[in-house]
Amino acid sequence: MNVEIEENIRRKVTWGHLPAHIKQILSNSSKEYDRYVVNFSIKNQLRYRGNLVRHAFRDERRYYERVVAYSRERLMLFPYHLADMVVKGLRMTPFNYYVSVVEKLMQAEKSYDTLPNFTAADCLRLLGIGRNEYIELMNRSRSNRSRLFGRKNVRILLPKVPCDIHIEPWWRVEVGLVLEDDVKARHSDYNLSIQN
Repeated sequence: MNVEIEENIRRKVTWGHLPAHIKQILSNSSKEYDRYVVNFSIKNQLRYRGNLVRHAFRDERRYYERVVAYSRERLMLFPYHLADMVVKGLRMTPFNYYVSVVEKLMQAEKSYDTLPNFTAADCLRLLGIGRNEYIELMNRSRSNRSRLFGRKNVRILLPKVPCDIHIEPWWRVEVGLVLEDDVKARHSDYNLSIQN
């Protein structure tokens, strides 16, 4: 991507206010500029509201779905800075995100070392899956796989609930969208605290 185009997107310059030489680089096509805006915004995980992307991409939910898909494809950290939109709007928690990342990694039979360091640290924190646990899961997956059917279901080997996390006093905790299935999956102690 052209550095000048990126700088204009960063400064939130609309098509009408772009310098003439930038428009020439884009072949005088506003659609081409919109494509650059969307790609730049997804790549940099920008918030939909308050950015240029809202003019180029009309569907906010679809935009956040693409941000999450892009992040998952590239094994990036969960977009915590967008958690209010991703958790409440898409119902994608960091736990669900990392389960899908590890599942994708296992299905591709890639090494745990392909995970970036901070993503691996978050996987360990939320899923309890470090390098050794991943190797053990891969071995179990290979031994359980049917030789007739090439596609393996590794999701059954992955944790169903996140690890117990010590909540720090300075954290801000918000409730996402809680469904009945979520409540049923919890222990009776949790059910009592939810009902009270």
